[in-house]
Amino acid sequence: MNPSRRGKPNSILCMTKSTPLLFLLGVFALFLCPLQAQDDFSLPGDEAPVVVNTPGSDPAAAADAGVEQKRESLLDMIKAGGWAMIPLFIMLFAVIALSVYMLLDLKKNTFSPKKVIEAMQASAEAGDINGITESARGSASCLGQVMNGACEYIYDRGYGVLNGDSIFDQMSDASLDFNRKRVSLLNYLSVISQAAPMVGLLGTVSGMIKAFATLKQAGMGDPGQLAGNISEALVTTASGLIVALPAIFMYFFFRDKMVALVADVDKNCAKILNSLRRAVLGNQQQAAVAAPEPPQQQHPLS
Repeated sequence: MNPSRRGKPNSILCMTKSTPLLFLLGVFALFLCPLQAQDDFSLPGDEAPVVVNTPGSDPAAAADAGVEQKRESLLDMIKAGGWAMIPLFIMLFAVIALSVYMLLDLKKNTFSPKKVIEAMQASAEAGDINGITESARGSASCLGQVMNGACEYIYDRGYGVLNGDSIFDQMSDASLDFNRKRVSLLNYLSVISQAAPMVGLLGTVSGMIKAFATLKQAGMGDPGQLAGNISEALVTTASGLIVALPAIFMYFFFRDKMVALVADVDKNCAKILNSLRRAVLGNQQQAAVAAPEPPQQQHPLS
């Protein structure tokens, strides 16, 4: 057997046996280093002189020693922000109010109630356009308003419009009318997300102007006043970002939610119209059919 190959397992075995010993030495070294760092290696006679404060030696230091350092509270930081904190607080309140309103309003029952869908679908399969109209008028949802506009268009033009795309334009206009207010409120979140950092930046510029004015008048004689002006500059910047970040997040969240709800309304309306087309027109490919008679006391959904 080759002696070089015979020596390798022995060396590996030795290293394996010595691993716990090396680990213990490493742990001992870790505990020993802090102890050695605390040893005093100064020579005799080289001790630093001990300074004893007598009552009359430094009155200011003695007074500061008995008073704990006061930490600034959140209210103090808000006060340090100056005038810019007022519009920022108004924007923060608006973000919270709009978010709560959107959270309560953007629901499936507001756009596509299940009971209304089932009632309209049953009327459409039976070819009863008057039943669809009554269900649409009795619902304050987006689906109700859209289908009410579609039924009115069918009353005016006849069943032939079910074969074209013009009825979908009427439904789109009705959906826009229903969601116009919601879109306007949602856009305010986008405006606040862009305006809040600008207001914070304006407060920053105001604080820096005051800081340089203080530095020009008093120099470095009053660092407390100078620090207050700089604090105003920094607090307003941070406050503007604190307001803008939730606003932009809520804007995209509720925008996507509204788009999904409106898409669900369009899908349900298309299903109802397809069922009505099959029930009324059947397999006949006619361009126009006599217009149905609308129900009495027809009032468009506002």
